[in-house]
Amino acid sequence: MKQHAIGLLAGALAGCCVALAALGKKRDGSIKGKYDERQQVVRGRAFQYGFVGWMIFTAFCILSDIGLEIQFMDLSMTLFCGMLIGVTIYVAYSVWYDGYFSLNQNPKRILSILITATLLNAACAVYRIRHGLLEHGVLTFLNGVNLLMTVALIFLLTEMFVKWTKERQNTDKGEQT
Repeated sequence: MKQHAIGLLAGALAGCCVALAALGKKRDGSIKGKYDERQQVVRGRAFQYGFVGWMIFTAFCILSDIGLEIQFMDLSMTLFCGMLIGVTIYVAYSVWYDGYFSLNQNPKRILSILITATLLNAACAVYRIRHGLLEHGVLTFLNGVNLLMTVALIFLLTEMFVKWTKERQNTDKGEQT
């Protein structure tokens, strides 16, 4: 087996372990998250926006490939980038409108997992950047996945920080009046 394949499998296995830890028991001991009606509507709308974002990206890729005959990424990277765009839009919208975290979930636990994933992806991205991202002028999956994950996770963590800071300021203003 090639070293790249072993590294990819190890990363996927680590990602699955992190996902299982995030899906672990909630505050009340249950495994399934509990969402109220408003949160379910927000999550549905977030899914719609994420799907539209993925479709727009896919259309752009088709036009650049057929119309301009330009290839920016290999096939695996293109597919991953489309998924990442859709998921990032879904999570960002859900977080901003309070639909991401279930009622019985500890947001600090998810935050710590996201910070850890960001740091690990950033370390791998730095390694890839030092050894070159492009092969024959094209961004490949093995070279670009960690960089894109780092960017998406930093964006989501920043959004969560801004959201929680805004909520804290609104709470403090409410207590002062």
